[in-house]
Amino acid sequence: MNRTLLLISIILLGASSSSAQEMVTPNKPKPLFNAESGYITINELTGGFGLGIVDAPLAKHFFGFTTIHGYQINESFVVAGGTGFSAYNGGSLIPLFMDFRYRFLISTFTPYIVGDGGILFNPSGGTKLFINPAAGVRYTINRKIALNFSTGLFVQKGVGVRDSYINFKLGVTFKPH
Repeated sequence: MNRTLLLISIILLGASSSSAQEMVTPNKPKPLFNAESGYITINELTGGFGLGIVDAPLAKHFFGFTTIHGYQINESFVVAGGTGFSAYNGGSLIPLFMDFRYRFLISTFTPYIVGDGGILFNPSGGTKLFINPAAGVRYTINRKIALNFSTGLFVQKGVGVRDSYINFKLGVTFKPH
């Protein structure tokens, strides 16, 4: 009887003073943006400050928005077309353009380069050509939504005039499937 009581006491004492490792849950993986091919849309607020001679109309600064719709070929490449509205000092222009994006080092914060180019329509008459190479970073919120920020050199050329800007874009990328 003493032996049984001693054995039960040792087991209870050992069980009450022993500890096990805490259960470790694996880190939840950071969400990655949907890498599958398919439709994608990018909506951005944009603005820029003129470089060089800024006394001419439409040369000092601008701000506006763009909406880009296209096809994500794979996790790295996007080919799209876009339009929007830009208000300048002294007028407004409506862009119609192509957008090409290449993303690399795919993660939660994904750097990318972008090349836009197209036509700027002036509602008062006339058109200009433009190019806008830029670099940026995309922050993935979940598989369907990401935030993006980029900066680049925006150059527009019309009849007898060329204006250049340093521009910034802040937007939301959405991929429904």
